[in-house]
Amino acid sequence: MLTALLCGFIAGLVCFAFYLLRGRIFSRGPLDESAVASAMEGNEYPSAAAETAVAKAVSLIGRVHYFWGGKYDKPGECPEWGSPREVTSAGNSTTGTVRPFGLDCSGFVTWAYVQAGVSPAEIGSGTWNQWFASAEIEKSELRPGDLAFANSYPGSSWNHVGICVGFLRGKPVFAHCTSTYDNVVVTYADGVFSYFRRPFAPQNGGE
Repeated sequence: MLTALLCGFIAGLVCFAFYLLRGRIFSRGPLDESAVASAMEGNEYPSAAAETAVAKAVSLIGRVHYFWGGKYDKPGECPEWGSPREVTSAGNSTTGTVRPFGLDCSGFVTWAYVQAGVSPAEIGSGTWNQWFASAEIEKSELRPGDLAFANSYPGSSWNHVGICVGFLRGKPVFAHCTSTYDNVVVTYADGVFSYFRRPFAPQNGGE
């Protein structure tokens, strides 16, 4: 009886430790500046456009708030980022509230590629269009500039997208503008991204 209780107690401790460890692994927060720099060392880019898009994406880390429906598809930084603005896009808990203007996840991807000379129509505006303006790849095929999605289309009512910016300890990391941190961050895919795609535009343009 005592032996059975002891075994059960030990098994419980092992399970508890496992779930603590799993939670720590899958809830890794944003990378700091030095980690992002390390992840980008030695990057091999599929195109000049991808290289520029990655550089521009990481230039916004910690500088632009998440804003539901936030878009800016012109060269350069938006002069209104950070200014109070009402959220007019429907479908979010922030709709109708006043928040610092910024970008949503797909707006961030569009902006980064526009800075690389890719048109909004080529890279796509919104996660739906960005999904269909890209080709499916395996996670093992990821290169800097590729896109990562939380869900697949068609069949999903919502999505989240980011840009692969490099590799840290052999694992890809992604820049994305997220409501979780109300900013642009770089994280691992853990618990966020499950689908990976390569944009058509940089491959076609090549410059």
